[in-house]
Amino acid sequence: MRKICNIFCFGFLLCFVAASAQNHPNSPYSRFGLGEIGSRTSSANAAMGGTSLAFQSATVVNFANPASYIAYDSMSSLLDVGFTYKNHTLTAASVQKGSSIYVDYLAFGLPIARWWKTTFGFQPFSTMSYNVNSVNEMDSITTSFLGDGGINEFYWGNAFRPFKHFSVGFNASYLFGEYAKSRTVESANSLFIHSKTSNANMVKGFSLALGMQYFAPIKEKGKLGLGLIYTPAIPIYSDIENQTITYRKVNLVSVVLDTLYQSKELKIKHSMPQSIGAGISWGNGLHYFIGTDFTWTNWANYAVNGINDSLVNSYKMSLGGNYMPNPTGSKFASRMVFSLGINYEQTYLKLNDIQLNRMGVNFGIQFPVKRSKTSFGLVFEYGQMGTTDSELIKENYFKTTISLRIHEQWYQRKRLE
Repeated sequence: MRKICNIFCFGFLLCFVAASAQNHPNSPYSRFGLGEIGSRTSSANAAMGGTSLAFQSATVVNFANPASYIAYDSMSSLLDVGFTYKNHTLTAASVQKGSSIYVDYLAFGLPIARWWKTTFGFQPFSTMSYNVNSVNEMDSITTSFLGDGGINEFYWGNAFRPFKHFSVGFNASYLFGEYAKSRTVESANSLFIHSKTSNANMVKGFSLALGMQYFAPIKEKGKLGLGLIYTPAIPIYSDIENQTITYRKVNLVSVVLDTLYQSKELKIKHSMPQSIGAGISWGNGLHYFIGTDFTWTNWANYAVNGINDSLVNSYKMSLGGNYMPNPTGSKFASRMVFSLGINYEQTYLKLNDIQLNRMGVNFGIQFPVKRSKTSFGLVFEYGQMGTTDSELIKENYFKTTISLRIHEQWYQRKRLE
């Protein structure tokens, strides 16, 4: 019981830290929509390019498809947490580099019964972080665009096994957070009156994700897996504040002169996008796995106060797998897991008549802990997003994710003889 309490408290502590200390590098494309949408996959799935819809494991919290929770050990609990370091280079008329470290996800899974497993956790849904300056040298006017914040997601998931080889599940999520955007116009002329227009959006609401998995044994060769997910368009709400002010700078301090416009709108109703995905896989227990996914999301119908913000429907494809040399081996190297994957995404942004794409290559290694199912891992991803055509920006990035999966005994009935 002491171990259980320690894991439980440790998990909530990390959730608190993650919710209050997210820090992402400058990304101009996060200006649009809800910002940069998170990968929302565990490190084990990220190492396979994000392949997850037809994947389940007793030692992995695969929150991309809640039906996968049914694979948990009936007498053990599982804490899965990932931290990511990202380094990127933005290329346009000039080159800019940046980096950051942040909590990628945290999940805690445990059994209720042999046919019922549950999970709860935290992950960033989206992040907004950009700081762009435009200088008109002729008039000595600088226009600055600044944005920060994001939306977080706490979720509670359950999986059920109505009959052999088949499972269904759901994630019930609470979305909350705030993001703010501003545009500032300043001049080097001391007589110039500066202006600032700001917009703050506080988001809160619930969402639901449904999942299904079926694994068909093919004699003794392995299992053919099928997975489906569906996220309906459920309404959420925003409190929006808009303000336009004028000001002067006196000894480098901004002194407000006048408020030209101010408004506050409460409980603006809008719906998160509908999404559907399917995956197929082939595997032989812990020895090897290979799978592919396709997910489509209806962002074209997303709007806040009637503003779509250049969003279009998106889709993502992934292909990946993993390999363990000898699951029953006694040597350390024989129980290491090697993963490889690729992914391609048409994002929800269409700017200057170009729909931006993202592609990446992933590689991961999972290291076992002696005499335990606990493990820690490393995942590396190299990718790029966007283009320099039509005066757009191209991003090249490299991410390293460190994960820890703590697998502990949950309970065990004692027998008296």
